[in-house]
Order: sequence, then C-alpha cells, then structure tokens
Amino acid sequence: MHTLEGITPDMIWTFLIVLAGLGALIVAGDKVIDVFRRQHQRSLIRQRGPEIAEEISRKVLEKMEPRLNEMDRKLSNDKALIEDHTKKLLLLTNRLNTWEDGQKAQCRGVLALLSHEINGNSIDKLKAAQDGINNYLIER
Repeated sequence: MHTLEGITPDMIWTFLIVLAGLGALIVAGDKVIDVFRRQHQRSLIRQRGPEIAEEISRKVLEKMEPRLNEMDRKLSNDKALIEDHTKKLLLLTNRLNTWEDGQKAQCRGVLALLSHEINGNSIDKLKAAQDGINNYLIER
C-alpha cells in the first residue's frame, strides 16, 4: 500500500472544504440559471400567451375528437332507443286504456244481468249494457 508523504490532515481538510465550496458554487449557479430560465419562459408566455393557448387547445381537441365522435354516436343511438321506447310505451298505454274500457263494459253487463236476475225487470239496464259492449267491440 502506498503511503502519502507530505500530506497533512490540514491539507486534506482544506481540500474537502474547497471541494464542498465548489459543489455549493455549482448548485448556486444552477439555481441562478434556473431562475433566469423560468423568467425567460414567463416572458415568452406573456408574449405568446394567446398563441400557446390556441395551440394547446388545438392539440387537446385533436386528442379528444375521436372520443367526442364516439360519444355523439352513442348519444344518437341512445336517443333513437328512447324515441322507440317512448312510442312503444304510448302504444301499450293506449292498449291498456282500451282493455280498461272493455273490462268496464263487461262489468256493466254482468251487473245488469245480476240486477235482472234479482229484480226480474231490469231490461233497460240490460239494453244499456248491451249497447256499451257493442260500442266497445265496434270501436276496438
């Protein structure tokens, strides 16, 4: 192993302190350069702000356009489905109302028959029930 002749501990400490000082000087210089770089970027942004905003907006729109088109396609498909279901629901509602009317006409007929059987003289009610059932069957 080589021995270090002529190097004293003071020289080593001095070397380390100088080395640490150079490191600190490099870090401080980097920080100063970073400050100037940021200030330069800010001034560029102030000068070209609207341009940069427009460019960013264009890039975002380019990236989002396929997704937006896909969403529009899905929305129009959903709109068509909703319209179709609305039409079907309206038809079913009309059918249900028609069936209700038929049920009411049948109930009136059964009630007239019961009244006729009980009283023996409800011919007017039987005729009215018959007319109601006929109207229902004809209008259906």
